[in-house]
Amino acid sequence: MNGPPPQHPPPQHPPPQHPFQPASAVSAVAAAEAAVAAVAADATRIFNEEVRDAVSYERGLAVKALLALALVAAVVTVRILFLG
Repeated sequence: MNGPPPQHPPPQHPPPQHPFQPASAVSAVAAAEAAVAAVAADATRIFNEEVRDAVSYERGLAVKALLALALVAAVVTVRILFLG
């Protein structure tokens, strides 16, 4: 026989059964989830502080830029009016 080998459907396996977890394992999982939540809350707080600091810094740069433009406008105005 020179034909292709017979095709068999893949075996169907039942989903894995999880054994019953003792109370200590459940409490360990709950403690781990609480620790992850605490770290996430701390990371969010730190991120918000970083954003607040960055926005404050950028606002300061914008104010300085406006003051520089006002100074240039004043110098140009004085030069045009008095020095012709």
